[in-house]
Amino acid sequence: MQLAWSRVNWLAFVGTVVEDPGVKERERMLNTILPQVADNSYRGHGLATWILVLIVVLKTGTAVTSLAIGSLTLQGAHRVSSGVLPPEAVRLLVLFLERSAFSSLVLVLFCVVVLTRYRALIPLAYVSMLLDHAGRAFFVLGEAAVTGTSSATVVSFVLLGLSVIGLVLSLL
Repeated sequence: MQLAWSRVNWLAFVGTVVEDPGVKERERMLNTILPQVADNSYRGHGLATWILVLIVVLKTGTAVTSLAIGSLTLQGAHRVSSGVLPPEAVRLLVLFLERSAFSSLVLVLFCVVVLTRYRALIPLAYVSMLLDHAGRAFFVLGEAAVTGTSSATVVSFVLLGLSVIGLVLSLL
């Protein structure tokens, strides 16, 4: 009996023997987060959509408040006493807070577009929110070490937790 293995047959044989079962699952998850077609068909759990709506409402409220009354938000939500700092430093902190609020509104606008038109991208919206909240939580921990626990710290970690739960639900 003669075995005539061509290179194609050998690669096909090795590919079937060595195939990792986790590869298919990772490909499925990646295709869920970054679908080939961005349409309005959503395949995840329905609760994930409502959690994203809640996150959008909360982020919109905090961003608009920070933009409208930045100095009061700095003193109230972030517990920074402006009486101790020079006026230039307070103005710089308010500008940083407003810049952060504007970037939040851009992310919220993306999520609103996803919720209204491209629901297949809801997992991607959650990944974006999760990265944003994780970064903010990192900086809020540094702020909490200086000023103590504030309402901004609590809100940041609540939004981080909601983003994790929503991402898991959107991938189901």
